Amino acid sequence: MQDMHARAFMLMLLVATGASLTTTGCGGSRPSQPMSTLTPALHPQIGKPPPLLHVGKWIKGEPVANFERGTVYVVDFWATWCGPCRAAMPHLSRMQREHAGKVQVIGVSILERATDDGESHDIEATIAHVTKFVDRMDDRMDYRVAVDTADEQMLRTWYKPSNTGGIPTAWIIDQRGNVVWIGIGSPKTVERIVNEVLAGTFDSAKEAARIAAEDAAAKKRAEADIAAATAKKSQRNDIFAKYPGYKEAMDRGDQLAALAALDAAFARDASLEVPAAYQWKLMLLMQRAGGGKRPDEVNQYVRELIQRHGDNADVMSFASACIVSTDDEPSFDRGLALDTAQRAAKFAEPDSRWQQFTLWRLAWAQFHTGDASQALATMQQAKDNIARLQNEHDFGDLAMQCDDAIRMFRKQLK
Repeated sequence: MQDMHARAFMLMLLVATGASLTTTGCGGSRPSQPMSTLTPALHPQIGKPPPLLHVGKWIKGEPVANFERGTVYVVDFWATWCGPCRAAMPHLSRMQREHAGKVQVIGVSILERATDDGESHDIEATIAHVTKFVDRMDDRMDYRVAVDTADEQMLRTWYKPSNTGGIPTAWIIDQRGNVVWIGIGSPKTVERIVNEVLAGTFDSAKEAARIAAEDAAAKKRAEADIAAATAKKSQRNDIFAKYPGYKEAMDRGDQLAALAALDAAFARDASLEVPAAYQWKLMLLMQRAGGGKRPDEVNQYVRELIQRHGDNADVMSFASACIVSTDDEPSFDRGLALDTAQRAAKFAEPDSRWQQFTLWRLAWAQFHTGDASQALATMQQAKDNIARLQNEHDFGDLAMQCDDAIRMFRKQLK
């Protein structure tokens, strides 16, 4: 699989499995990648004052108690392990310096569960870990920085309600103290919107219309891509030759055109969907859902996959990894997630590494459908299996994640 698809796959798993996932679907580092922007008009917070700003500790710059009238604020949610977050920091710093006195950038560290050694720690260790990172960044992080509270108030009241599904997530608050934009976008997008807010020209409805117009234009580009790629098909001999227009659209980051190309290929030959291309489509739909646009697209496509490939272990495992939330805020259909999790667990080889991840995910699906008792039993089974098999497989920090879930499930049962 090409590198661009590997990066998209990492992103998809972060969105699909929730913030508690520390692996590429199972184990490893936490991936992140910028996703599509949340259409402003779709978010209920637009035009309203933001939630209260309640952080655990300010570690750089003067504390901000309230959002002052006349100042534009950018509240940026980030983590030390997030590559795109780090890439955006110099841009945010430059924007802060260029608009000193008019704009205040506030970086809020969330989802910090591990030190440089990969060990879990408490809030004091989190503060020390983030402080060390910020000190190392020096003037590349030239704005106010805070760490979330021990009980994750910023995560719960700001980040999760944003529905972006990934970081860096930014909230932009105008001079009147109202939220005008929430989303994941390139630094250029954030800078553009801040400049428009400062100039008094930003309009949420027009921004939504602009995105809709871009979508319509993308569909036309897809038609042209498919026609051009089909004409040159004989010149290709790689994996993408069977999917004319897909690679051309992906190379320029055109999601809609890429989706249209895949759909056209599947309509022409249904066998092209599996073994791999369905993953490409699901990646793209997950990114769009992560941007807050169309989560129903993901639900619908997973239903289609169950209908066509419900007995395919790879397809069901992949779909389960996408739509089962391993946190307390499901993004997709709960019954559908349980269905995929049950199928994946049934197909998993006994005592395999993968089986324990499927059980972990099944327990979460059971919990989200209201069966906390069965969820607790399933999660305990995964934990016991990990303890028994720890010398045979590398489970990363899955045992710790099982412990966290078990505590939550037991609390729910009290």
